[in-house]
Amino acid sequence: MTLKEKCDFHWRMLGITDTHTLKESITAIFDRCDHQQAVLIELYKLIFPGWDSITEIKGYPDAGCDLWHFICRLFQEFDRKHHPGCLPGGLWMNVGFSMDSDLEPWKVCFKNCRLKYREPEY
Repeated sequence: MTLKEKCDFHWRMLGITDTHTLKESITAIFDRCDHQQAVLIELYKLIFPGWDSITEIKGYPDAGCDLWHFICRLFQEFDRKHHPGCLPGGLWMNVGFSMDSDLEPWKVCFKNCRLKYREPEY
């Protein structure tokens, strides 16, 4: 199973089946967190199944333009409220997902991202 297939399955298990439920899930992350770093980690957990088994991420996942801009605007609003001394949305622009204008507007792609997983314990 590819990472994309695992992600799609992960989202179905979380009840994310369309753009509306994806937006709701992302917005809920911003609502329940009080620090930008926590938000970023939760966004990565949202797209990477088996988060607790990942030891290293090389590169960044790609997001379609609408998804990337939606998250960026939420980060800007969040930072204005919680981190008024920083560049609004700066963390997202520095270590968030990359934007891929060739990708469907609300999709995520992993072509520029490689994961290293913890060895299974037996």
